[in-house]
Amino acid sequence: MRLIFELILLVSMATSCQNSTPDPGKLFQPGQPTSGYGGSSYEHAEVIKKNYDDGPTGYWLYLPASPAPASAPVIVFNHGYGGWNPANYGAWIKHLVRQGNIVIYPRYQKDARTKPVEFTPNAAAGIKRALQVLASGELKIKAETDQLVIIGHSYGGVVTANLALNAAEMGIPQPKGIFLAAAGVGPVPSGQAKSYAGLPASLKLLMVIEKQDTTVDSVFMKKVYAESRLVQAASKAMLTHYPDVYGSDSITAGHNEPTCADLDFDSKDGKLAASPEVDATDYYCYWRLADALIDCSRNNKGCSTAFTDSKEQTFMGKWSDGVEIRRLTAR
Repeated sequence: MRLIFELILLVSMATSCQNSTPDPGKLFQPGQPTSGYGGSSYEHAEVIKKNYDDGPTGYWLYLPASPAPASAPVIVFNHGYGGWNPANYGAWIKHLVRQGNIVIYPRYQKDARTKPVEFTPNAAAGIKRALQVLASGELKIKAETDQLVIIGHSYGGVVTANLALNAAEMGIPQPKGIFLAAAGVGPVPSGQAKSYAGLPASLKLLMVIEKQDTTVDSVFMKKVYAESRLVQAASKAMLTHYPDVYGSDSITAGHNEPTCADLDFDSKDGKLAASPEVDATDYYCYWRLADALIDCSRNNKGCSTAFTDSKEQTFMGKWSDGVEIRRLTAR
């Protein structure tokens, strides 16, 4: 049966995502911080792209370079429904890789006819294939598989939760942390698990709901939050991101906020369904919190930002006149 669940807010992309030059007479959003979580203090200047996209179990590999590390920890990035073109998340992927991570980007869909029940097994197959290539030594960088973190947007968030729930069964490393960004099943719930009560106690679990999300709403993430009783309260959080019309460049809170197009990552296959700018929502919500989750999961650092310090966790930056952007709220 042909799926009807599609990514919204399709936009044309003539250029890579960049902040526009602010008008000094207007209030504008903050740029990327120079340091800290979400910041631009990168260890690597270059991203090496490897294309193994040969169908629903295909994938892309992104490796840090300049300098090239001998080994690096792994992040799996699961796209939203129909968003298998990596350009949709290119700016975020580049941010993660330049920090020193290997990013695996599973395709998991051949096209719109791929059934949701196939998404998670396809993603797992792609991950295993990627890890096999890395283990072969042909790319000259070793994958630190015990440091795995998985990020997923939209239906990719469902795939992410499923992989964490059934990692051993799927034959992939157990992730240390997962980030569900505007995750949900929309009108096709068959790809979700019956229950997420089996998510392990060791897991770090972070979720962000978009207040204006009319594509998947918050039902799935509330289900995961309620059922993941083994996960410690201090290691899971569900946050809501709100719009803010205070500044000249209003902040929205729709389904595709986690996306940001970068044509350097364009596979020339699939829809481009990305927000056209890197903005405060990227820097201070998704990138900052994901960075903190990664550090917490791997090094037991950043846990206060990701989970326990409400003042730090909910901060969204400041408008150019010093007024705070509307904060996230935590359940």
